[in-house]
Amino acid sequence: MSFERRRTASTGNRLATFVRSRAGRGLVVTLVTFFAGYTVAARVLFPSADDPTDANFTEVPDLSGIVVEEAAARLTDLGFVPSLRGAIHHPEIDAGHVLAQSPLAGQVAREGDTIYLMRSSGRETRVVPELVGLASDEAATLLRRLGFDVDVVRSSTAARAGVIETSPEAGIRVTLPATIQVVVAQGAEIVPVPDLRGRHVDDVEGVLEGAQLRLGAVRYQVDAPEGPGRVVSQSPAPSSSLRSDGFVSIVVAGTPPDSVNADLTDETDPPRRDSTVSEGPSIDPSPSR
Repeated sequence: MSFERRRTASTGNRLATFVRSRAGRGLVVTLVTFFAGYTVAARVLFPSADDPTDANFTEVPDLSGIVVEEAAARLTDLGFVPSLRGAIHHPEIDAGHVLAQSPLAGQVAREGDTIYLMRSSGRETRVVPELVGLASDEAATLLRRLGFDVDVVRSSTAARAGVIETSPEAGIRVTLPATIQVVVAQGAEIVPVPDLRGRHVDDVEGVLEGAQLRLGAVRYQVDAPEGPGRVVSQSPAPSSSLRSDGFVSIVVAGTPPDSVNADLTDETDPPRRDSTVSEGPSIDPSPSR
C-alpha cells in the first residue's frame, strides 16, 4: 500500500512539474483556445440546420381526397409551404382533389418545410373510334388498346361479315372504365350452287329456293341442241359457292313464251357483255325476265 501511494504521488508530481513548465503551459493554452474557438464557430458562426433541438416539428396531416386549395390552406396554417407537383388521372378520386402527398401523412416536418401535393385530374376519357367494316378481332383489339372493355354481340341480319354498329356510336367521348358493345355480322351462309343443266326452266326456281338461292337473268338460245325449255348453261357454274340469297342466271333452249320481248342469244351472234353460250358461261346475275 505504501508503495502504491508513493507511485501515485510521483506521477502527480511529474504532471504538475510539466504543467508549470513552458511547454506544458503552451499546450494547455492551445487546448483551451481550440475548444473555445470550436464552440463559438459551431454555436454562433455556423449553427447546424439539422439540429433537431433548434426546430419545432409538426405532424403532417392527411390531405388525400380533399380539394387542393383547401389542402394548401391547411398546410399554410400549420407553417408549411405547399407545392403542387402535377396531375394524373385516377378512376376514383375526383378532379382537383389531392391524390398523393410527400411527406406522407403522420410524418413530421419543421415549420417552413415544403409539402408536395399531387392533384387528380379525374377519370380518363376516350372517344369511341370508327369500327364499322372491321373484322371482329381487329375491332376488339383496337378498343382494348384504348382502354375500353368490349362486349361482342353476334348478328345474322347483314350479308357481309364484320362490325355493323357500336354502342355508344363512333365519335362519342366516354369516361373510363367503359364497355363498348360491338355488333358483329356473321355474314350470309355460303351455299353450293346446284347443277341446273338439263332441267326444265319451270323447275329451276324451286330447285334454287331449296338451295337458298334465287333465279337471276333468264336468256334463250333458239338453236340449242337441247329440248325446248331445257337449261343449256348457268352462271355461276355448278358446285360453285355463293352466299345464301344470291342469284344464279341461266340460258334456256328454244324461244321464250313472249317472243316479242324475248332476250335471245345465238352462237352466230357476237357474244354479249352479259352472256355467253359456252359451257359454264359468265352471265350478269341481275334478274331480267
